[in-house]
Amino acid sequence: MVRVKICGITNIEDALFCSEYGADALGFIFWKKSARYVSPHLAKKIIRNLSPFISVAGVFVDEKKENVLEYASDLNLDILQFHGKESPSYCKFFSPRYKVIKTFFPKKSIPDIYPYDVKACLFDVKWEDKQKNKTTLENKVLTKIRDIKGKKIILSGGLTPDNVSALIKKVNPYAVDVASGVEVFPGKKDKKLIKLFIKRAKAAA
Repeated sequence: MVRVKICGITNIEDALFCSEYGADALGFIFWKKSARYVSPHLAKKIIRNLSPFISVAGVFVDEKKENVLEYASDLNLDILQFHGKESPSYCKFFSPRYKVIKTFFPKKSIPDIYPYDVKACLFDVKWEDKQKNKTTLENKVLTKIRDIKGKKIILSGGLTPDNVSALIKKVNPYAVDVASGVEVFPGKKDKKLIKLFIKRAKAAA
């Protein structure tokens, strides 16, 4: 069964609803330029209320190592997701203690992911491209992602309840990651869309 990560959590109500209806992981964005940024203080309050069987991911963009370690320790993060230009050595620094996900932004071809010794590789569309309504990865890229061997794949970028089933069948990923596709507005989730997304993602495999 495909795992589901709901990203951009900013409030307790959404966090509890997502976990109740089958999300495997919740993502908290600690990049201040994001519309879904959440402060460590608020994130800590939310995380305290979560079930022990929900994985908690912190999303960082080119953050200083010492800051990442401070957040991870204080918030008891299970997963560190790096969404910037972090190097293989940067990611490896955290691997002994935390599960690390590295995000890649392919356009025409897949970047060299194999130097990264991480738990999973996440494929997404760049923020700048999303602003131009290029929200999903091209079909040729999706086919290349499907053919990757030896790495757990997380698919992101423009996922919605309407397209998640087809994209899962096309790529056969380990997991899917969604934020805007299940929102009323950035940072506020839509309960109906959450339920439908999780139901269709879990059934697609």
